[in-house]
Amino acid sequence: MSKFAGINNAEITSGQCAKILFLFALGSAALILPTMVTSIAKQDGWISMVLAGPFNYFILLIYLALADRFPKLTLAQYSEKLLGVWLGKVVTLLYIFYFLLLSALVLRNISDFLNLSVLPETPEWFINLTFMIVVVYGVLLGIETISRTGEILFGWAALVIGIVLLALFNQFNFQNFEPFLYDGWIRPIKGVYPILGFPIAEFVFITTIFPLVRQEDRKKLRKKLKLSVFAIAFVSTLITIFLVAVMGVQEASRSPFAVYDMAKNINIEEILVRVEILVAMVWIGTVFMKLALCVYVLTVLTAQMLKLSTYRPLVIPYAFVIVPISLMVYRNAAHAHEFGIGVWTVYSLLHGCVVPLLLLVVAVIRGKKDTSDGRFQDEQKSSSRRQKGNEAAEGNSDITNKEPVLGTTPS
Repeated sequence: MSKFAGINNAEITSGQCAKILFLFALGSAALILPTMVTSIAKQDGWISMVLAGPFNYFILLIYLALADRFPKLTLAQYSEKLLGVWLGKVVTLLYIFYFLLLSALVLRNISDFLNLSVLPETPEWFINLTFMIVVVYGVLLGIETISRTGEILFGWAALVIGIVLLALFNQFNFQNFEPFLYDGWIRPIKGVYPILGFPIAEFVFITTIFPLVRQEDRKKLRKKLKLSVFAIAFVSTLITIFLVAVMGVQEASRSPFAVYDMAKNINIEEILVRVEILVAMVWIGTVFMKLALCVYVLTVLTAQMLKLSTYRPLVIPYAFVIVPISLMVYRNAAHAHEFGIGVWTVYSLLHGCVVPLLLLVVAVIRGKKDTSDGRFQDEQKSSSRRQKGNEAAEGNSDITNKEPVLGTTPS
């Protein structure tokens, strides 16, 4: 890790960018989203997951098109260049509120899960506070550290998902998918609706990460992100298929964390049991990644709007705001379900699809492109420049104060 990774932006590879996108999608959505989809589309919920794949790809193309025109600028910076300073700051402020609310929702997801499944007697505020301390430490270390953590979690997540699905294969019941398309294509299409807002539209966070990808690695970025999008769609569909096949529609729709409850069914000769703890560990890890990325983007956008030289002073103050909001954002699991289906999708699509698409249209109409570097100033370089400037000043001072040699006239 670079010595100054927590102060400047550092740099990440295209592979790391693709992996954090996958883990972001897997985050809170892995345990919650299948329940929401199956409650709408019933046994055809897996079709909804398949239908959502092209939308995921379409939104990614918007972000990539903006990144091609503004390769080293974030959404906050090219909003000001396209819409003017004040209107651009209004757009940035909207995204600041968006990521503030998203951070609170993700933090509340983890406390709800631990309260219901692992720590029923522990107060929610204590869970949120302790989890937030770890997130704050990760964000202070910088995007390079977060990305390298994501590389480790990516391998573990793939391994645990593979183990769980293989261990459940003997309980796969094809009758749970009958009748196929019993209500036509209406229900699967309706099932796509919550997926659009959670997590597809939330991928707008990646617009702040694009400028940090290494210049020599940018040619691979498009290919790696397309593979990541395919992996997200494939894993989401596979999890939903197993959820319906193993638990059935009724049980899967009632459970707030259906994937965790599905893992409880694993029992191979009384040897391989209690595997759900592995699911919980991986899910907590991916939620950490999602929350760390949300807080990182939140602080970076705020720092850029305020023209600060670094985002770090904002991390701890925002943590003290996020924790109380997470306790008030919704009342219970039923309220969260209604909020996710009825409100969040519209709100999220506005920020994740509508606004970026409008910015792209404005950029195309006006023919705007900008290759300037809008990233935070590298502290190492700036300190080096300050040091050289001080040395030059001292040298000039020595020349000025030097006593004249006999027989010469000082200039």
